[in-house]
Amino acid sequence: MCRWGLTVALLCIGLAAPARAASPTVAAAETQVAVDGDFMHQQYHENLAVGDDESGYMPGFGVSISALLPTASGHPAAPDIYTDLDYEFNAGDIDYAGHFQNGQPTDATDNAVFNRLEARLGLGLPLLNGDEFIMFAAGGYQAWNRNINEKDAIGTDEFYSSGLFGGGLKLDVPLAATLVASGTAELLGMAGGGITANGVDFGRGFGVTPQERVQLGLDDALRPRMHVFAGAYWEHFNYSGTHPEYYGDEGYIFEPFSTTTEFGANIGIGYSFN
Repeated sequence: MCRWGLTVALLCIGLAAPARAASPTVAAAETQVAVDGDFMHQQYHENLAVGDDESGYMPGFGVSISALLPTASGHPAAPDIYTDLDYEFNAGDIDYAGHFQNGQPTDATDNAVFNRLEARLGLGLPLLNGDEFIMFAAGGYQAWNRNINEKDAIGTDEFYSSGLFGGGLKLDVPLAATLVASGTAELLGMAGGGITANGVDFGRGFGVTPQERVQLGLDDALRPRMHVFAGAYWEHFNYSGTHPEYYGDEGYIFEPFSTTTEFGANIGIGYSFN
């Protein structure tokens, strides 16, 4: 009878019981070192009557290492241990429209650079038909180097950064002997971050705000250890902004509340060490 909480309840509605908890197809897809190339589209909006807006596509790359391993007990109903470490980098010129230095709306370019690092640790529960349900805690860091320039002019250099903490859920579904589809949903908190504006020696911290992220992926083992994969993601978050402060000749300076939406796609190769 199902009396021992969420884990046993999930076991009762459909856990498989092979010698290894995870199906070999899922275990191979989740246990690999990988590298990928990707494109990301960013949309940034400040919540002001005449605020800044930015949008555009940027190329990038990612590297990752992940594992889905059985627990030491070896019991067929025991959960798997899930770990994952991902780094993403994107850079490029995106369109800027809004305030620029003298307070007048103008068009310019943001020579933007984005970095994102995330680590996950969780448990995988094998279901019927080889599916795997994974629950994980997550933590990480993200940063945006915002360099706004007009042609032949030195512009504004701002650096946004934040820590990440939270968790998520992932479902792996084997579609064929070598092919796995996956879906991931995360809810993270952005904390411990802030903005630094080098041009006016301005630096202040942000409050805690949420970040939502959804990912879909496909992984295919071309050979037992060589994999190809493709994916797409959508992400949304807010920067809380800062209170106005007086800075002499610069007047009152503050960072407004803003909304950022990002979506992208990637394709890459991996080596499974399962």
